[in-house]
Amino acid sequence: MLAIFRNQSPIFSKLLLDIINLVLLVSLPIFASDAQGTTINNDGVSISLELIHRDSPKSPLYSPSQTHWERLAKVLNRSNHRANDLFMRHQNCNYHSPSKIINLNGVQSDIISSKGEYLMSISIGTPPISFIGIADTGSDLIWTQCKPCLGCFSQRDPFFDSATSSTYEVLPCKSKECKYLTSTSCYPKNSCFYVYAYGDKSFTKGNLSLETLTLSSSAGPNKPVSFPRTIFGCGHQDGGLFTGIESGIIGLGSGKLSLVSQMGSSMNRKFSYCLVPISSSSDLSSKINFGSKGLSSGPGVVTTPLLSKASKSFYYLVLQGISVDNKRLFFTSTNALSSSSRTNFWGSFKGNIIIDTGATLSYLPSNLYYQLESAMRKAVGLPEIKDPTKVLSLCYNTNQSDVGNLLPTVTFHFKGADLNLKAFNTFLRIKQDILCLAFLKTEGIAVFGNVAQMNHLVEYDLKRKVVSFKPTDCTK
Repeated sequence: MLAIFRNQSPIFSKLLLDIINLVLLVSLPIFASDAQGTTINNDGVSISLELIHRDSPKSPLYSPSQTHWERLAKVLNRSNHRANDLFMRHQNCNYHSPSKIINLNGVQSDIISSKGEYLMSISIGTPPISFIGIADTGSDLIWTQCKPCLGCFSQRDPFFDSATSSTYEVLPCKSKECKYLTSTSCYPKNSCFYVYAYGDKSFTKGNLSLETLTLSSSAGPNKPVSFPRTIFGCGHQDGGLFTGIESGIIGLGSGKLSLVSQMGSSMNRKFSYCLVPISSSSDLSSKINFGSKGLSSGPGVVTTPLLSKASKSFYYLVLQGISVDNKRLFFTSTNALSSSSRTNFWGSFKGNIIIDTGATLSYLPSNLYYQLESAMRKAVGLPEIKDPTKVLSLCYNTNQSDVGNLLPTVTFHFKGADLNLKAFNTFLRIKQDILCLAFLKTEGIAVFGNVAQMNHLVEYDLKRKVVSFKPTDCTK
């Protein structure tokens, strides 16, 4: 997320952040409850947390007055805004210019929250205090609202009070950590004051500080694991598209301030998740794991290089092509961003697709998308119908609950890894009798969204700079 500096009035007292119970919104928002298990192996500590989809009955954001189809329609719209947000940040656009908020269907619309689809729960402070926040794989800063809150959004839980924590410490503005963000100042006095903004116009302003972060287990005798002197933002002026259930954001990106980066060697610089398919029972939860899951090898595991760009939070992969059954579709420079645009912003950087949990759908450059749509039309023998949500482009009319045998096999050819996708990774049932391709075209950066990743154990190894996929029943 891009930080933008603004001069602000002084901020007085010392602040306490006890526990940040942040809920992961990975482009379907997910709620992360207390850790489900803590283990110690040769690779170090491994901690698992429960992730709850924001639209699950378990989620504090769940709306029982809406039908499943109504909730899904909103998910699709949030996904489009997320893709726009990723493109803006990929191109270093100005977040505060309304003209930069682009609707993927070419129509200007109201700004919708684009920070993520999953919620995550962690703890920070001594003693630890629990808060709920959005988990975002596209940003790095961990932050929560703090006392005194001079201009904050309303939230359900009390603001974090740093005065009650014995381990809270404000970073000085001359510290190297203060320089990790692009928009900081010495204000007040010698404190590191930051401003951090998001593509949906949400923002946080406050003190960059140190605090003890704790991941606690609710399963059996497992003990909490603490991470002293974790860098986080104690926000005193925060605003934007927040519900009040969450009190901040937890960054899971590739930068120095992200949760995974700060956990360091104790978690072997690894994290993984297993996302339950949207079509599964609503009482099932996804999981996120910090530490090793041992996916470097084994049956069905494929591994591809994980690329990151200096000053960027995103995780990039190299997509070489897509296959629909035996028909190969190639991802070339002519169906990515224009060569002049790539050279201007990226030089020789090879990453051409962002892997993201915040976007529900996947997005492909227009030329490649039209190849995919054409191949699908030839392979699928079902009657076409228009999408009633007006979001998706290719839909079929079918009442059959199991149409897997009627749909082609789709393979994403990443560098060194051929990832086979099931029907639930490529199609979404948006009505009882309507099945739609879960891909859209974009004029921006390609995005590999969370539907395509469901029922795979996806492990990020930031030390080896690879990401691995293993077909897994995430409902178990």
